[in-house]
Amino acid sequence: MYYVDTDPKAQEQVDALPPAALSAYAEARTFLEVSPWEGRSYNRWNPDGPMRTVPFGEAGLIIYLVLDDQRRVDVLRVLWRL
Repeated sequence: MYYVDTDPKAQEQVDALPPAALSAYAEARTFLEVSPWEGRSYNRWNPDGPMRTVPFGEAGLIIYLVLDDQRRVDVLRVLWRL
């Protein structure tokens, strides 16, 4: 399992999510704890890179960094399309 840490700026973005998106976000965080490497690479020219994305809900996206040596995932940004 990985420890998931949320950047303060990303936490502000989570706090601004609509209530309907919160359960989908929670599911995505659980996914990050278990299998963060299954997310899509943030950089298509570096498909094995540690910066990844995972969609959630109808219009959400989490951008995160996998720190494998620390068994940690840093959530960097949380986007929601209105």
